[in-house]
Amino acid sequence: MRAFYALALLSSISAAAELMPQLGQWEIISAMPPEQKAMMNKMKPDMLKQMQQPNMRFDTKAGTMIMSTCLSKEQLGKWQHMGQKAQQNCDAPKISNSGNTVTMDMQCYKPQASTMHSVIQFSSARDSYQYEHKIQAEGKTMLLKGNARRTGDCK
Repeated sequence: MRAFYALALLSSISAAAELMPQLGQWEIISAMPPEQKAMMNKMKPDMLKQMQQPNMRFDTKAGTMIMSTCLSKEQLGKWQHMGQKAQQNCDAPKISNSGNTVTMDMQCYKPQASTMHSVIQFSSARDSYQYEHKIQAEGKTMLLKGNARRTGDCK
């Protein structure tokens, strides 16, 4: 479910094109919810190693997932088009801008009814941001927080 919301969020931010991050290589650090952190700490080292990917790693002590991604002009263009239409089984996201802050609200209906409220606070240079996503589904609330920073040109 988290991957779906992350994709929906990234595509939706583009509707606020003036608040897009700078092009380049980015490191995104996401705090794991307590239940995920507890699960990861119980895993055997070989299981954790299997989950690692070239652009993603876990810091189980800090309870974070660290991803590296390249934001190119091509990717930015794709995001700008995707943010203009509703995701499958979801209403079109409602996006508002105020200063360096983007707020997004979205409601989905399948596979289960859910809502997401996101706030992304960019630095004035657009070379870093902090985010918070509040997802409600099946009577539960999940709060995802993190930050990102541009680390240079794409590799």
